[in-house]
Amino acid sequence: MSSNKTKNKFDIICNTVDNGIIVLNKNLEVFFWNRWLETRTGIESNLIVGKNILDFYPTIDEKRLQRKIVTALKLKTPTFYTPQTDNFLINIEINNISDRVFNQMQQSITITPLDLEEDLVILYIYDITFLSETNYKLEVAKKKLSEKNEELRLILDATMEAIIIFKDNMVFDCNKIAIELFNKQTKDELINKKYKDLFIDKNSDENEPFETTITRDDGSIFSAILNIKNTLINNQMVKILTIINIEEIKRKESLLAEQTKLAAMGEMIGNIAHQWRQPLNVISMLSSNMKLKKSMGKLDANEMNENLQLITKTTEYLSSTIDTFNNFLKTDKEQSLFNLKENIENNILIVTPCFKDFNIEISLDLENDIYIFGIANEFSQAFINILNNAKDALVQNLDEDELKIVKISSTINHNNIEIQIKDNALGINKDIINKIFEPYFTTKHQYQGTGLGLYMTRQIITSSLKGDIKVENSYLNYKNQQYFGAKFTITLPTNLD
Repeated sequence: MSSNKTKNKFDIICNTVDNGIIVLNKNLEVFFWNRWLETRTGIESNLIVGKNILDFYPTIDEKRLQRKIVTALKLKTPTFYTPQTDNFLINIEINNISDRVFNQMQQSITITPLDLEEDLVILYIYDITFLSETNYKLEVAKKKLSEKNEELRLILDATMEAIIIFKDNMVFDCNKIAIELFNKQTKDELINKKYKDLFIDKNSDENEPFETTITRDDGSIFSAILNIKNTLINNQMVKILTIINIEEIKRKESLLAEQTKLAAMGEMIGNIAHQWRQPLNVISMLSSNMKLKKSMGKLDANEMNENLQLITKTTEYLSSTIDTFNNFLKTDKEQSLFNLKENIENNILIVTPCFKDFNIEISLDLENDIYIFGIANEFSQAFINILNNAKDALVQNLDEDELKIVKISSTINHNNIEIQIKDNALGINKDIINKIFEPYFTTKHQYQGTGLGLYMTRQIITSSLKGDIKVENSYLNYKNQQYFGAKFTITLPTNLD
């Protein structure tokens, strides 16, 4: 600085700018310290000028700062000095405000050559605290968003449901379950696929969950329950589709149906064996009697004809019970129109001997011309399950000598077929009446019941026959007497598609 005039002009300019200005030589001796620095550091210019800056700020990286000054002088061009730690050259404390990120002013430093002969440079110190805080908060927000996205991704991938997000009716995102469900290797194979390419179903715009069949690209199909919701994400309308693969559930339901049918078959075989015992005794007795009389020469033609006619009639009865049993065992799923009264009467024919053993009376009030379009043997299975449930309740709740009744009626009510099965077994406990259609729920001893009979009954009525079944406690009128027990009501539509 060759003249006082120049120096004064320099001082005036440097003391009016809104950033810190220090004049240093390469040995880090201070030649100028502006008013901005005096205000913020509390160090007066006359105290620091002429002294080494390290005396006041010993944490400065001496060698690095000197290297930057020498570079600026040699290249005759400004250089930038970035502090290695804490992002400041000289520590300047800032007001402690609640939303402050930093306690020290964050700084950007530029080193500019001033006097090459005297090896002087100007250090410009800019306050970048606000910018640094903004960047920091953005980074924190970005990190939190990334963590939230990762958390959401973990939640999506941890569910048992396939989740696909559509934007403009094209796949925008999906979870791992969706990739696996559609036999894909990566998400990219689903991204940008159109909604209709994945799901072509007449119910695809329903607001409630619905069951459908989905075909994959490789031609394989699976049954699924779909739920579709439209919602706003980042001010954009998207369609969120959740898919539950119910193939395994269907398989297990099929196994349950077979299990309950096998259990019913066991009971029916016992019933048929019981039914056959007396007719077989009749045939054995008649044939033995004819053989004996013939050997004694006392068998006349009339008696033989009468005995043969009775044997023929008895074998026809045995044959009819076989036909009834065969109808129950049919495995075909073809729907047909069948007469409700005939079906019920055939079912009762099977269980009657067992009911008689327990002195259970069956009362029928059935209309003649009610027809059901469905699978007859499935209805039989459901109906017999209810009868067996009534039998068990009557035997368990009433004494051996008490009157036991099952009353069955059928009517057409408001274009619906209504079938009622009542008993006088004193009703179902209110604590369990809402549970009796649940799978594996049973009031019997663990070795006597599986808890699947009434569950499968409900499945058949609701799924196969598209009807409804409910149970309640009710009064039963029989021969001018009133009794209390359970009432099962089956409601079926008169026209099944």
